[in-house]
Amino acid sequence: MSAALTAKECNQDVDVLVVDKACASKGWAGKAARTAGLLSFVGQGKDPEEFARYCLKEIGFGLNDQYLLREFAYNSRRIVEHLSNWGVEIERNPDGSMAVGVWPFPWVTAGVDPDMCRAMACKAKEYGVRFADRVVITRLLVKDNRIRGAVGFHILTGDFQVFYADTVILACGSQNFDITPSWCSTGVSQKLAFDAGCRLRNVEFCGMGDFGRIGPDGQRYYGQHSGAHTGHDWLFVRGENISQKWRPGFHSSMDPYAANAWYQETIAGNGPVEVHMEQFNEQSGELFHFHPKARKRMARVEDIAGYPREHEWYEVFPGVISEMSAIRVGHSMQTDVAGLFAAGDAAGAGSARAGAVPAPPAKIHGTGLMNALFMGSKSGESAVLLADVQRKTSAPYELPEEELDQLRTETYACMDRESGISPYDVIHRVQDAMAPCDYIFVKSGERMREALDIVAQAKAMLPEMRAENYHELSKCVDAQAMVLCAELFFLTSLERKESRGFHLREDYPDQSDQYDCWLDVCKDGDGVSINREEIPDESYDYPWQKQ
Repeated sequence: MSAALTAKECNQDVDVLVVDKACASKGWAGKAARTAGLLSFVGQGKDPEEFARYCLKEIGFGLNDQYLLREFAYNSRRIVEHLSNWGVEIERNPDGSMAVGVWPFPWVTAGVDPDMCRAMACKAKEYGVRFADRVVITRLLVKDNRIRGAVGFHILTGDFQVFYADTVILACGSQNFDITPSWCSTGVSQKLAFDAGCRLRNVEFCGMGDFGRIGPDGQRYYGQHSGAHTGHDWLFVRGENISQKWRPGFHSSMDPYAANAWYQETIAGNGPVEVHMEQFNEQSGELFHFHPKARKRMARVEDIAGYPREHEWYEVFPGVISEMSAIRVGHSMQTDVAGLFAAGDAAGAGSARAGAVPAPPAKIHGTGLMNALFMGSKSGESAVLLADVQRKTSAPYELPEEELDQLRTETYACMDRESGISPYDVIHRVQDAMAPCDYIFVKSGERMREALDIVAQAKAMLPEMRAENYHELSKCVDAQAMVLCAELFFLTSLERKESRGFHLREDYPDQSDQYDCWLDVCKDGDGVSINREEIPDESYDYPWQKQ
């Protein structure tokens, strides 16, 4: 939505089409606004340079693209203020200023209407943006390393869809391996870009974590309440704060050191791990400023889930969210394929803005929405400028009929099989590799090779998948993306022989100057190639010094 609206604001005459698997035309798309509606940015009284320095030292561990990081810092407040032009409501004080929670860090957090996408969809229609809802994209059309469009199918009717375009923006989310009910993207964007010839970057840092609650009856509740923020400063074993034991100080959000504390205490035979509710709620209430509509919605969900309001303590268990947003993009959000851009959760980590963390949220709760607004706006502007040039300098493109027939055959291959296995069998096998904490939070070469063997089993199952309807066909697309992303995660994690940020290796516990670089992965024939990309430290304002 951010990309589409910005493109129209740059050039009202440009033809913008939003293709979405859900119902983007009604605002029923996206994920971050639906969970809490939090928006973190460098607000009034906060220093953008301090924000950049903090992110470099405490979050990115030297792997930040400092140009993009500073642009994000200096423009975030302006972008947030622009939301009112799109009909998006942010809670405000009586004097008209934004009501925000002020962190003891260089940012603030505002509460935004969780139905913001509905307001943006209405504005998009006013602008003349067109929509194609309930369409699953299965392949990007690339000719001579230039984007030409995409193909897919309608998830209700099954009709084959062909779209031609001068420029394309991938803004269809990240890879969460469909593990948690709140953050459940399936990584189709990552596979579309990879198959088109794009590089992926920072794949090894995708291991984002959370915790779930164990109720008095032993029931496990995962996804509500989630605890991917301040709760990880209040983990206790037998009354001892293991968060402070393993990583002293106050922290903005969940990080792998909390997971490591949990893991080490567990294998030492300690436990159970508990959260102190009174301290947790007191701290969270000071920092997060929820929109009234979001608070009401969250309270309803918490009642359904039996959120413990009166109990001082409750037992928790570790959980995996993951967050692979690894499409490599430059400062204009362009990929390696001419005319193809990527934004938001598709390319948060691949932009390298955040460094050695899953991005978003990059340890700053509420930057999921900010990341979407920032990258969406930049990609919309870049794509419309290039599209104008393409229209003036190139002849229209149409795929030869025999190639279309081949793509059509590939699209429906799983439905044409008379027998086979369910795509859910493949997905569950991939989750066997991506859900265990000692595979993706605290890593070792031996355990990662075990996980790769599991992924290889799932990969061998792909040719046997069979779909009985178009919804299952969509899950076949998801399963293929999950297998690829899981494989790339472990391959790149094995390649980075150090511990840094969200990449902790028991067999390489120290941070190494040899890996002051980004790792890119791309197709290489039938295999993959992993390469180092040097960071241009000599041109950055803040030299990285290992902590």
